[in-house]
Amino acid sequence: MIVAEVFVKPENDAIIPFSSKIGKSLLLDPKNVSISPLKYKGKYLLKYVSVPTYLEVIGSNVYSFEIGGDEKNVYSALINLDSRHLFNTFWKVIDVEVHEVEVSSIPKNFEVEIMTPALIVSPYVKEKKKVFTNKSEYVFFNNVIDATGLNRGDKKLNEVISRFAQMLWEEPSIMKYASVRYDDKLVIGLTGKLRYSVKGENEILVKVLENAIARGIGSSRRNGFGVVRVKGVDVSWSR
Repeated sequence: MIVAEVFVKPENDAIIPFSSKIGKSLLLDPKNVSISPLKYKGKYLLKYVSVPTYLEVIGSNVYSFEIGGDEKNVYSALINLDSRHLFNTFWKVIDVEVHEVEVSSIPKNFEVEIMTPALIVSPYVKEKKKVFTNKSEYVFFNNVIDATGLNRGDKKLNEVISRFAQMLWEEPSIMKYASVRYDDKLVIGLTGKLRYSVKGENEILVKVLENAIARGIGSSRRNGFGVVRVKGVDVSWSR
């Protein structure tokens, strides 16, 4: 798995929509990768309902966004990356930094800090309604699918999910809920810090955590939801 961080600069001040649309548009809406919202000084720009329903970028600032996924898909997305005129300003691509994500070891305890609201889905029932829980088989369900290549409804996937749920123990966690606006829709996602202790470890757990670090958790990761930082896990980053 790799993460590419793209640095961009708007030519002038502008009002923009949900900021992950900047990255999607600069990349011509790629598939099979996650795309984060714009980030400035370590903070992701989101349309929280508690603040004005618009986002403004400043022409003198350099912003960035991240593209996460397997190497083939990320580089396929980067092929289409170019400076473009979007949302009332010209966005100049300044630089791209590519890092490989490799989990070298997993301690007995680790934490998943949710940086942008995560849209958690049920591994058992296919439904649009989201789930608010720290249960590992829910939180990492999309990552298990990515890591195994299995599809929902596959009996083997159900077996893998069952085994995965036995690897992690949910510790007391900080769970909050955030409401954001996306395409004029109110979207409620899970935020906070989810903590786990490791009861068992195998190759699947390593791949799932690498996927979560690179692509985030939950659904709609291509729209900027579910960006996470996994703390306590030894991860090597190579450029």
